[in-house]
Amino acid sequence: MTPVLDRRTLLRATGATVTAGAVGAVAAGGLGSAAASPADPVFAHGVASGDPLPDAVLLWTRVTPTPDALPGSGQGPTVDVVWEVATDPAFAAVVGAGTATTGPERDHTVKVDATGLAPSTVYYYRFRLGDAVSAVGATRTAPATDAAVPRLRFGVVSCSNWQAGYFAAYRHLAERGDLDAVVHLGDYLYEYAPGEFPVGSTVRPHAPAAEMLTLADYRTRHAQYKSDPDLQRLHAACPWIVTWDDHEAANDAWSGGAENHQPGEGSWVDRRAIANRAYFEWMPVRNAGDRPLYRRLRFGRLAELSMLDLRSYRSQQVSALSGEGGRSQ
Repeated sequence: MTPVLDRRTLLRATGATVTAGAVGAVAAGGLGSAAASPADPVFAHGVASGDPLPDAVLLWTRVTPTPDALPGSGQGPTVDVVWEVATDPAFAAVVGAGTATTGPERDHTVKVDATGLAPSTVYYYRFRLGDAVSAVGATRTAPATDAAVPRLRFGVVSCSNWQAGYFAAYRHLAERGDLDAVVHLGDYLYEYAPGEFPVGSTVRPHAPAAEMLTLADYRTRHAQYKSDPDLQRLHAACPWIVTWDDHEAANDAWSGGAENHQPGEGSWVDRRAIANRAYFEWMPVRNAGDRPLYRRLRFGRLAELSMLDLRSYRSQQVSALSGEGGRSQ
């Protein structure tokens, strides 16, 4: 029998660290070129937007208000961050503004659901903390529910392993300037310690220098990925629509455990809750209380996009169907 070539095996064979593509045709009135990385270290992790609706979009950033307020440290003061949304990159026409409070309890991340916006409209956004100003991000609302949308263009990415190489695919997508959104299919980051990934070399080591187990570990790793300039550019260029796979928590995750969660690593329930908390803090996705990750977004009468959560509720993988060394693909 001819073996099935799955997506992870293909990525490893070609040496790719991020898989990227585009679907659909050229978007009418696509977003402009990506914003530059922030110059102020207060906003060292960039800006992002996500989950576009016809009248709203989720905005994200992370602030470092004091030198001790490092990701995962649990240190630093509670601060009020100003956010602004405008129809022009110079912010001559501000259409929304407000203040969001953040502190060490949420790792100084900021998430704002900017509402009252017009459908199918490009907006620009930024954040302020005192005299510090973030990079300017560009985003776009979804078309009206009943709109006759002629075309859409999405960038599609997954499996971005920091240790295996650099994020050139993110850079190429950011340079396009014609994407309505980026869809991330999961494995936004990897949990392994430096050198522990089963395949490939360590081009740039993970931080912290250990497998992610604690809340501080997961927060620190998210921060490391968000420090990548190409990732920052693509986040600032257009809205993202994300879901997780398994490495956001641990390899081959299922409802009751994971292949890469060992008996000496504590409770899987606790680890999964920690991983999910850090994910929702650091990713531009809506969440409130027990709201699930799976959701559906509509783009006029042209398309509905269902984002699935295929890890939180599944039963354990059948070992006979697993790949190399018991690792399913």
